[in-house]
Amino acid sequence: MKLTYYSQTISLGEVPEWFNGTVSKTVVPSPVPRVRIPPSPIIICPAGGQRDTLVGAAKTMLADYSQDPLLFQRCMNLINEVFPGCQEFALSGSKYNASWSEASTPFIVEQKGEIIAHAGVLPITLMLNEKEHHTAAIHAVCVKPEHRGKGHFKQLMQEVMPYLEANFDSSILFTEKPYLYKNYPYKIMLPEYDFVVTEKIKFNTNNSDLRILHLDNPADLKIVENLLFSRVPLSNQLSVFNKYGQSLFILNTMGRKIVYSEKLNTLIIFDITDGALYIKEIISSEQRNFSDVVELIPDHFEKIILQFCPDKFLDEKDYKATLAKPDSCMMVSDKFVFQGKHFRYPELYGC
Repeated sequence: MKLTYYSQTISLGEVPEWFNGTVSKTVVPSPVPRVRIPPSPIIICPAGGQRDTLVGAAKTMLADYSQDPLLFQRCMNLINEVFPGCQEFALSGSKYNASWSEASTPFIVEQKGEIIAHAGVLPITLMLNEKEHHTAAIHAVCVKPEHRGKGHFKQLMQEVMPYLEANFDSSILFTEKPYLYKNYPYKIMLPEYDFVVTEKIKFNTNNSDLRILHLDNPADLKIVENLLFSRVPLSNQLSVFNKYGQSLFILNTMGRKIVYSEKLNTLIIFDITDGALYIKEIISSEQRNFSDVVELIPDHFEKIILQFCPDKFLDEKDYKATLAKPDSCMMVSDKFVFQGKHFRYPELYGC
C-alpha cells in the first residue's frame, strides 16, 4: 500500500509501526482541511481571571497554576492515572529546574469538584526556515476513562484552539493516535528523516576530553543550564532554543547519558546501536566543526547518523536522507510550514 505525504510517496511498511492499521480507518493521508470551530459561550470566573464554559454539569476553563497551589497536584492525579509514571517524571524534572507547572498552561474540565479532562499548552520557540517562530505544543491531553465519549475532549479543543490562534504563530502536538485530531486543523508531518553521513571524516579520538555529566551534581547542572541558555541554533531549518525548550531537554534527557567536552564547551547526546553512532543533539555557544565534535567520541562505530536537520554541519552532498521511525506522530497546524527538503524534528524536544 502506498500513501502520499507532502507530495512524497512512501510504503506503509516504511511508516512507524504505531501508524499501521489506522490509515484506512481513520487517518486521512493528505493534509487535514481546516475546520472552523464555533465560539463557545464564555462566562467570567472570579478566581484568577479564569474563563469558563459550562457544558451540562461540567465546567471547562483555562486555569492558572500560580493562582491555585493545589491545581497542579489535582491535574497530575488525572494525568498520572491516564499516563502512569507521569507524576514521578514531572516531579523529578522540578529537581533540575525543569518545572512543568511554570512551563505549561492547563485547560481543564471540572465536574463536581473533580478534574475529569486536561490539555496543556507549552510555548516553544523554534528556528524555522531561518526565522524565529513561536509555536506551542498541546500535551498531556487526557480524559478520565469513565467520562470518555461525552464530548469533553471536543470541549477542551474548543477552548484551546482560540487561545493558540491568539497567542502563537502556530501549534504542534505529538501523538500515537493521530486520528483523534482528524476534525481539527492539523496535518501529519510524515515522513521524517535520519541523515546518514557519507563524508569521509578523519578521527583522532586520543585527545578526547568527554566526560559524563550528572544532573544531580549542581556544578554539572549549571553547565547544562548555561549552555542551553547561550546555545546557537542546532539548525537554521528547524531547531528549538527557548527557555521552555530547555525544560523539555532536561525532562527528556533524565536517565540518558549527557557528555561534555570542556575543550569545546559543548554537550553531545548520542547513542551507539549496531555499530552506528546516532547523534541526537549538539549544544554549544559557538558553531562547531562537525569533525571536531565527532572525533571526541571514543567508542567504536562504523557509520554516523544525525537525527536533526544537518544544514549547519554538512553540505547536502555529504549525507543521505533515509526514512526515520520516530516514537510518535508529530502533527502541525496550517501555519507551521517547513520549507526544507527533508523534515526532522529533534526528538529530545517532544512532549
